Amino acid sequence: MRFGKKKTDYKYFWSISILAITIVIGLWLVNWLVLNKYPNEVRGTHGDMFGAVNAIFSGFAFAGIIISLYLQRIDLKNQHQQLELNREEIKNTNKEFKIQNDTLRIQQFENQYYKMIDLHRANITDVKVPYLEVLESSSRSSAKSTITSNTQRRELTGKKVFVDMAKELEICLKYSLVILKSKNQKYKDSDIFHFAYKIFFWGINSEFINSELISILDQKKVIELLRRKQNDYKKDSSKPHEKGLKIRYIPFQGHESKLAHYYRHLFHTVRYVVDIEKSGLIDYYQARQYLRILRSQLSNAEQLMLYYNYICSFGCEWDKNGKRGNMYFTDYRMIHNIPVGRVKFVDSPRKHFLKFIEWCCSENDPLFEWGDY
Repeated sequence: MRFGKKKTDYKYFWSISILAITIVIGLWLVNWLVLNKYPNEVRGTHGDMFGAVNAIFSGFAFAGIIISLYLQRIDLKNQHQQLELNREEIKNTNKEFKIQNDTLRIQQFENQYYKMIDLHRANITDVKVPYLEVLESSSRSSAKSTITSNTQRRELTGKKVFVDMAKELEICLKYSLVILKSKNQKYKDSDIFHFAYKIFFWGINSEFINSELISILDQKKVIELLRRKQNDYKKDSSKPHEKGLKIRYIPFQGHESKLAHYYRHLFHTVRYVVDIEKSGLIDYYQARQYLRILRSQLSNAEQLMLYYNYICSFGCEWDKNGKRGNMYFTDYRMIHNIPVGRVKFVDSPRKHFLKFIEWCCSENDPLFEWGDY
């Protein structure tokens, strides 16, 4: 298109130029032939008769300037059009580069993200708690039969550990509330939860079990009661020592070595996806889809323990209890599958996140799989 237009702009150029040159040369030849016939003294007089020719030449010169300006205008117009076309090509090229760059960044993000999920799976398999399983064996003789008991050392591994961990933590919460609420009503529930979780996380023999908000005497009462419960498990771990609760391993020995890295990596993985969303590479709904894949790796017991970790202040940065303003449980539904009916001794997730449920949730997008009310 631009070449056709350029040809149209210049289609009279050569015709006009040749005509102008022909006229100028013709007038000069006429002038020379006429004046050449006269003597020198007469030429001056007759030459004045051709002053008009000089005026014509000056006019042609002026006309040439006008033509030059016109041609220059056409050139500038064509240059402007060419620049516009170049700018559009550069713009399209930049768009293609951005699309390619975003595609590459998404590939890099996904590679890193799925590696982090693989690490999460590895962290799960590394969660192991040894326990003694009681085996019943019978020996028969001609006179009588006898039944003897022996034990076999085994390991509770992976997702199964979280089932027993939840029971152990609930025992810590139960007796901390029983003792501290009956003795001193001024203690806040949140402070009691935090103290109980310390016992669960560090173990009753750890020096890290302390609270500036609970008296040392009351702390010791809780620890001594749990120590007696622990001794009962040591004597006979084959039966439940709490009504309806059977823990296969000896409780209250601490789980810091098993859970600290697990929770740090899980938190970092969720934050990584949210940061990618904030960078603009993916949108909110895509971030939800990616985190749904991670959440599908968490059993119900893991999500229950994740909520306990949060509500007892150890993992407060997961959502509104923290100071960073994260909304990983609410906006990103990281405990969507939590069995809300199994939460004991602490605020129900439905109650704790009631305002968010009322403002932001719907039947098509509830906060919890089991219902928000």
